Amino acid sequence: MFAIVAFSVFALVAAGGWALALAVRARAEADYALEQRLGVAGRERAQRPASLLKDQRLSSIAPLDWILLRLPFVPGITRVIRAGLRRRAGEVLMYMPLLACIAFLLTMLVNGGVVLAFMLAMLAGAAPLIVVYRMKQTRALQFAEQLPDALDLIRAALQAGHGFATALGVVANEFPNPIAEEFREVAEETRLGLPLRDALYNLNDRIDDGDLPVLIVGVLIADESGGNLAEVLDNISHTVRERFKMTRDIRTLTAQGRLSGAVLTALPLLVGSVNYLLNPTYFNPMVTTSIGHYLLLYAFASLVVGHFVIRRIVQLDV
Repeated sequence: MFAIVAFSVFALVAAGGWALALAVRARAEADYALEQRLGVAGRERAQRPASLLKDQRLSSIAPLDWILLRLPFVPGITRVIRAGLRRRAGEVLMYMPLLACIAFLLTMLVNGGVVLAFMLAMLAGAAPLIVVYRMKQTRALQFAEQLPDALDLIRAALQAGHGFATALGVVANEFPNPIAEEFREVAEETRLGLPLRDALYNLNDRIDDGDLPVLIVGVLIADESGGNLAEVLDNISHTVRERFKMTRDIRTLTAQGRLSGAVLTALPLLVGSVNYLLNPTYFNPMVTTSIGHYLLLYAFASLVVGHFVIRRIVQLDV
């Protein structure tokens, strides 16, 4: 009976989401068709005035944006989501309850038990944040790799007589993303009147890199005191290269520990899944009895704690 109710709720939610998507798509197609007809009739299409303010809404849905702006934990999540992801924070946050509900309902449909369904729902709900966090780490690593060469190009541009904003534009044109995109945004912000200090602070908020504060302090001191910015950038470039080399050496030395942590975390999940699929009667008490539910919950909590403890041991700050 519960499985039928769960499936009905899941089907209702899926149907509602599908109907909403169809309604939005139909409205967009109708607007596009109207614009095409007006163009054929020879009328000029009205041009909407471009806004000078950057669109920083958390969601394109006004009520959801109003709610997200008032939640205390959203700004911290937004800083993670903002790094190089072409989606709004509200869209990514909406994936979390959606995936959690799907995992919970599917687990209940196969009679997996409430505790197992709850654990899988938590994993599925956290999956979007985990993926985005990994994307942010990858983006920060790529930025760190490109930074020394970008600083050398900025130094050469400064020695050739260009300004700092122009040098940032040269990097934006010559380098691939992510450093080109980030430096282009800094150059555009300063061109639109934002102080250089605030533009660099915004860059530091978007990119989680330990070398950026050193670069920002050096640039601001040279800018305010009138020092030789090209020489400052040359010294910072050398420091960044040495630090990055040391970071690579440390990652090489700790690779075995990180691999061991991943294996120890995945092995219990793999063994439990194989036992449940190949010999259900052997693993059935873990998902049908109260004691089994408590044991699964304890095992899940132990895996999470152990995983983060191992990561903290092998993660060394340079």
